Amino acid sequence: MKLAMVAAMAATVLSMVCAPAAAGEKVEVPVTLEINGLGQVTRAYGMAGTARNSADAQQMIACFVSATTAGAQGGCEARNAAGTSTLCITSNASLLAAVQSVRTDSYIDFSRSAAGQCTGIYVTNGSPNAVRQP
Repeated sequence: MKLAMVAAMAATVLSMVCAPAAAGEKVEVPVTLEINGLGQVTRAYGMAGTARNSADAQQMIACFVSATTAGAQGGCEARNAAGTSTLCITSNASLLAAVQSVRTDSYIDFSRSAAGQCTGIYVTNGSPNAVRQP
């Protein structure tokens, strides 16, 4: 009886150790532009890693910030696989804080006014994000 119990436990442990490895969640989000009824881009989103790893030579998404003693300005830009691009600019402190949180593998989602002003910037950094490849 003891031998059977030990054998069952050993088999359970062995099956756990030899089980196929499973990786964590991975998400790919290509650069996407949303266009309103007037043909104006109102929103852009995607993952920097997905854009970098894309088969096309077009996709990109990034944010930038520039500061002088007079103040700071920044924004985000994106180009989809079709080569259509957009950008937005801001000097709003809250939006600049979001811009500064962007990393090489971030998910970036920004909205813009018809005049090209950033109206919202959302950034996510986490393990599901696609990692850029060389």
